[in-house]
Amino acid sequence: MNNKVVGTKFEREFAEMLAKHRFWVHLFQDNKNGQPCDIVAAYGGHTYLIDCKNCEKDYFLLSRMEENQYNAMELFKRMGNEDGWFAIQFSGGDIYMLPYWKIKMMQEHGVKRLSKQECKLYGMVFIQWLYDFDCGRMSLSCQMNDRRIFKNWLGKCMDGKLCRLP
Repeated sequence: MNNKVVGTKFEREFAEMLAKHRFWVHLFQDNKNGQPCDIVAAYGGHTYLIDCKNCEKDYFLLSRMEENQYNAMELFKRMGNEDGWFAIQFSGGDIYMLPYWKIKMMQEHGVKRLSKQECKLYGMVFIQWLYDFDCGRMSLSCQMNDRRIFKNWLGKCMDGKLCRLP
């Protein structure tokens, strides 16, 4: 299968997984017109823009995040909605969730790509996101999803190399 077919399959499967967990889900079908995400999902009064990315290699290139995606997700957040997310799937089916602003900050600090392990470290496993996305608990993953804390911590990293969690 080519990249487009694999990516579209992942988008459909991801939308189905959200629906099975009682999310209202809308999957955008017409990607040729450049919409900024693949899915709009809502649950419990929270609405999210989600873009699905499938990785054929053991790393994810941050350059795959497009400026129009960042801009739309930032505006969506400013309008009172939740953060936009990227669902990143690696071979083997593991899916990691990273908020758009965290990827944007990493790019601004010179980071070019993330390994599967780094996606797990700086984001969260999809199943964790399903049950912990509202940050009802003040866990370390929730603290690292606070923009101020993450930006301060990331600012201590040098030369685009990622640091270990505090």
